[in-house]
Amino acid sequence: MEDSSLNTKTEHEAHLPHDYYTCKASHAFDQWFACLTVGRQLSSYYRYGKKSDCSKHWKKYKLCMQMKLRSEESGKALMREYREEENKQRMSQPNVLDVWTLRE
Repeated sequence: MEDSSLNTKTEHEAHLPHDYYTCKASHAFDQWFACLTVGRQLSSYYRYGKKSDCSKHWKKYKLCMQMKLRSEESGKALMREYREEENKQRMSQPNVLDVWTLRE
């Protein structure tokens, strides 16, 4: 029975992009730095009335740096946890589907 669950997991992972469990620290740092720029902060203040929270970008940068210090499998597990948490947060927030109501 465990063999079938392992096969299902690898089949699921086969549909993911090849770099799904990797992280580039330079890219994460660039995203964090771009979030901190004056233009981005002014845009956020204009649209939402508050500054952008750049902590998610910093968290990803720290994750990328941690992955460099770990083995490949341990790094993948760390990224898997991060992606799962990211998906949970994304699903818990309002989205465009909340605006529309279905007609019968």
